[in-house]
Amino acid sequence: MTQSEQENNHREAGRRDEDHISATLREAACEIDQGLLVIDADMNVVFANPPYLKMNELPVDCPFTQEGQPFERLLDFMAQEGKFGPGDTAVLVAQHLKPAQERTNFDLDRTQPKGGVMHVTGVALKNGGYVYTFNDVTDRVAEQQRLDRLVQEQTIELQEANKQLTDGIEYARLIQTGILPNRSFFETHLGDHFLLFRPVDIVGGDFYIGVRTDFGIYVGLGDCTGHGIPGAMMTMMAASVCRRAINDTGVGGPVAVMMAVDRIVRTNLHQTGAQVGPDNGLELTLCLIEPEFKRIRLASAGLESFVQSKGKIERIRGSKLGLGYGRQATSAATLQETVLSAKEAERIFLSSDGILDQSGGEKGFGFGRRRLVEALGENVEKPIEDQGQALLQTLESYRGNYPQRDDLTVLGFCPLQP
Repeated sequence: MTQSEQENNHREAGRRDEDHISATLREAACEIDQGLLVIDADMNVVFANPPYLKMNELPVDCPFTQEGQPFERLLDFMAQEGKFGPGDTAVLVAQHLKPAQERTNFDLDRTQPKGGVMHVTGVALKNGGYVYTFNDVTDRVAEQQRLDRLVQEQTIELQEANKQLTDGIEYARLIQTGILPNRSFFETHLGDHFLLFRPVDIVGGDFYIGVRTDFGIYVGLGDCTGHGIPGAMMTMMAASVCRRAINDTGVGGPVAVMMAVDRIVRTNLHQTGAQVGPDNGLELTLCLIEPEFKRIRLASAGLESFVQSKGKIERIRGSKLGLGYGRQATSAATLQETVLSAKEAERIFLSSDGILDQSGGEKGFGFGRRRLVEALGENVEKPIEDQGQALLQTLESYRGNYPQRDDLTVLGFCPLQP
C-alpha cells in the first residue's frame, strides 16, 4: 500500500469517527427534554432537536430547521407565523438574529404569544457557531407569581396589623400621658427643672408624679415591671395607687406612702404571699417638699437619687427592695428616709435605672452611676435646664449605635428656690 493510499485510509477513518460521534451526539440531543438549536459560523442551521420543534410549535419536517438552512430564513418564517408576537417582521428577525451575529451570550424568560413562558439561553461557541437552549418554565413562573401574590397579600395584612398595633400603642400613649402631671405642674411648684422621659417603645413602664397637698408637695418617679404596653398598664395602676396613698397617708411622709403603695399593689395584683407565677411591682422614689419647714424628705425603694449640695453631686441610697412584689418582704424597717435642709439640697435628681443600664462606649458597658454623677457634676454652675441637656448629650455620645435597652427617665429640680 502506497503512502498516499495510507493517508486516504486515515482520513476516511477519521471521517467515520467524526460521523459516529456526530450521530451519537444528535441521538443524545433528541432524547433530552431541553430544546436545542445549533447554528454554525456561517449562520446556517446545524441541528434542531424534536423538543425545540415542539416547544416552538414547528412541524417535525419543517424545511427551515434542516441542516444547512440559513438561520435568518428560519427566523423570518417564525416571525411571519406570529411566534415572536406582533411587530414588523424585519425588525423581529433582526432582534433575534443579533445575539448570534454579535456572539453575545444571553439568558432570559420569554412569554409565548399563545401563553406560557420559555426560558431561552444563547451561548457563543469557540468554533464560531452558536447554540440556543429552550426550557418550558410556565409552571415555575406561575408558582413564583403565586408566591409573589401571597407575599404581597401577607405584606398588606402585616402592614394593616402593624398599623392597628401602632394605633393601639399610640392610644395607650395618650392614656399614659393623661395620668402623668402636666409640665405646668412642675413649672408652678418646682420652678426651674428638667425632665428626660424616653420610653424604649412609644409607651413604657416609667412614670412620674406630682401632687400638691396642704402639708407639702410630693414629687416622685417610678419604674414598673416591664416596658411597652405591659409596662404602661402597670404605670396606670401604680400612678393611681401613689396618688391615693399620698391623699390617705401622705402627711406621714414618703415612707408611710410607700408602705401604703406596697400593700395596695400586692392586693390589686393578688400577690400577697405569692411564691409562684409572675411577680410584678415597681421601684419608687418619693420626695416631699415642705416649704414651711424649709426641708425635703426623701425615700427610695429599689432606686437611687442624687442631690447637688455645695456644688457637688452626692448619691442618696435607697432600699434594695421594690414595692408590691409577692416574693419580697418590704417593711418600714427596710425603707429609710433622708431629710435635707434647703441649704443642703440645691438640686435633686430622681432617676430610673434605664440610664444606668444603657449600653455604650467601645465595649458596650452600661452608662453607670459614675458617668451620671460626672455628667451632672460638670455642669453644676449652669442653669438646671442646661445641665439636663448636657446630660442627654453625654448619654447619646456614649450610647453611639447601641439601641436603647430600657425606659429612661431622669427628673431634676430645684426644690426650695428663694
